[in-house]
Amino acid sequence: MSVGMRDSEPRTPMPEFTAEERGYIFAVAAEGHQDSGFYRTVSGAAYFFPSVVIGCYGLWDGSFKILGIGFLTLIVSMAWGFYTEWRTSHYERTGRAIVAKLRQAIEDRPVVD
Repeated sequence: MSVGMRDSEPRTPMPEFTAEERGYIFAVAAEGHQDSGFYRTVSGAAYFFPSVVIGCYGLWDGSFKILGIGFLTLIVSMAWGFYTEWRTSHYERTGRAIVAKLRQAIEDRPVVD
């Protein structure tokens, strides 16, 4: 029981979550440590660093062929990133649905000062 709530006050029940929403909640709770800026930076660098190295080597060697390969790998990495965002966009929709249900449940509860 919360501090300040009396037994006579009815509690608003928590919302019902679908199986997909419950899975999302447990996945986010289990992998919350990977949400740091360092993790995102290292993860992004893993895709773009090889392209930059190949391109720098192409400039240093003076080879337009190697420079082109570096540019091509950069384009492929960007395309893969866009595809990944598109493929996982349903997770964002699921997260927004969860937050909307929680917000409605919180708004329905009485405010305790």
